Amino acid sequence: MRLFSLFVSLCLFIACQPKSKDKTSEEAPVQQTVQSYISHKPLAHHKIALEVLVASKQWISSFNAGNSEYCVAAYQKDAVMRATPFGLSNGTAEISEFWTPFIASGATNLIYTNVSIEVVNANTALLAAHWSMNIGDGIIYQEKWVKENDTWKLAYDDFEVLHKYDTPKKRELNPVASHEVLEEVIKSSMEWTTGFNTQNSVICRNGYTSNATMNAIPFAKLNDQKSIGSFWEKLIKDGAKNLTYHTPKFEVISNTTVKLSSQWSMNIGEGKIYQEKWVKKDSLWLLDYDEFEVLKKY
Repeated sequence: MRLFSLFVSLCLFIACQPKSKDKTSEEAPVQQTVQSYISHKPLAHHKIALEVLVASKQWISSFNAGNSEYCVAAYQKDAVMRATPFGLSNGTAEISEFWTPFIASGATNLIYTNVSIEVVNANTALLAAHWSMNIGDGIIYQEKWVKENDTWKLAYDDFEVLHKYDTPKKRELNPVASHEVLEEVIKSSMEWTTGFNTQNSVICRNGYTSNATMNAIPFAKLNDQKSIGSFWEKLIKDGAKNLTYHTPKFEVISNTTVKLSSQWSMNIGEGKIYQEKWVKKDSLWLLDYDEFEVLKKY
């Protein structure tokens, strides 16, 4: 009997103990997904590209006006300039020793073509181009522009002379036409993005040519303005907003064609724009090809 009573007491004790929760059955904590790239505003990197294009235009204008002092002052004090085949210049003193006599010798009529600009972050952008002047032509592999005390300056400059002319040549061309093409497209891209972020699907639709192609991976392949417009209209109605471009690259192909690539995010996901092909038709810049992919859905 004593053993039986002890057994019953033990069973009652165990039964009365609070049951431990099965960790595997507990609900996983809800994770809040934060949209990427929102450390800056949706169009902040477009604006950086515009600022650097202005700084570049001022440098070209100063060069063509024979203002070597301004050209040298546009470099950071510890800037590096690689001018092939002439050599390497370290710091503004050595850079001045290159540009001051070079400009004084009569070099002028500097023209940039096929300009591209890539935004790295809020304080850095990379510019490349082909160049020509009255005494030769070549290529700019990279101008690294950095923001220093609210002023854009050259931190690194790498260019090459590909052809040296026997006699000077004068070209009656706008030296910054390529810059202006980029400025027009960047502003058109900003208008389209603002249209999307203000839920204006009409602006989104009208931003494409009538026979445009859009490859929206993995959603759809569309081949006309109407169906592309319907895609954006539905996405906006479903709640998509806050489209943000991150580290975009704008590249002039011709005076009527520009390519844009970028990282992107919005409130529902993020991904990569492989190519926005902007073309000029009837004085308007419109999207003729648009390929992007959703790499992460929130």
